[in-house]
Amino acid sequence: MMDIIQEQLILIPDAADLLWRPDHERILYMKTDKFITYPKAEKILLKMADLLNEPKKSRMPSLLVIGDSHNGKTSLVKKFERLHMPTDGREEPAIPVVYVQAPITPDPNGLYEAILDTILIPHRKSDSFTKKASEIKYHFESSDVRVLIIDEIHNILSGSVPKQKAFMNAVKNISNALMIPIVLVGIKDALNATSTDMQISSRFRPMLLPLWRLNADYASLLASIETMLPLRKLSKISTNSKLATTILDLSEGLIGEIVSVISDAAIVGIKSGSEKITDDEIKECGFIKPSQRRGLAMVDV
Repeated sequence: MMDIIQEQLILIPDAADLLWRPDHERILYMKTDKFITYPKAEKILLKMADLLNEPKKSRMPSLLVIGDSHNGKTSLVKKFERLHMPTDGREEPAIPVVYVQAPITPDPNGLYEAILDTILIPHRKSDSFTKKASEIKYHFESSDVRVLIIDEIHNILSGSVPKQKAFMNAVKNISNALMIPIVLVGIKDALNATSTDMQISSRFRPMLLPLWRLNADYASLLASIETMLPLRKLSKISTNSKLATTILDLSEGLIGEIVSVISDAAIVGIKSGSEKITDDEIKECGFIKPSQRRGLAMVDV
């Protein structure tokens, strides 16, 4: 065993427990979702925690989390949701955080239905908008909901400006009626979604998840990721400048893609028996850049 591990690496407990398990178990673990913490993510989590404890008032502060696709936005807010899971001990469970996805068109009715579905409240599509709003108010108050998260908010840009305004007014009305903060999540175009009304845009503070660059923060991220890899040899992806640059180039600076490149290469390393990530493993996994995948999707095959 000592012959295989060339240098000591402190792995997170889950990865360390799997280190000497069969290959298929390690590969399955590599394919599961994992949350990777980093300074900007921690800052946004702390801001959402502040919103969770915000005292009720007529104009509640809210948040807009924006970033490129596959850059960790949904993972971040889902992590926040997991940190504040429902608790028992009342007539109804206390639900601190409700997470929903915006409908694919700016339809306030669709948003209200998505919220009711999420909190498992029976309803009919034919119910009036007022009835659905009343149900949401009653159950949010009885379950002590403190924060509503609406992901994919840029979806509303598929509709006309009047429909976008109607949708955002419905979002504002939820916040006003229940006196709870709302966290909107989307790509950079989401800034346009909240700019339909000055009263709306002024209450949603934007926080950006930027693309990663070749710097100390990126090296720290790679070091954190390596502690999650159940590989029996060190890869040193954070200190090998050539490897770090290759991973950044292939991922185009998106954290979701960074994780995918490393995970795919690690799986190659497990299957081949090399037990580490080098240029060879990265080449073997055949990773395609996001921009190239978008180009392939446009090709008529």
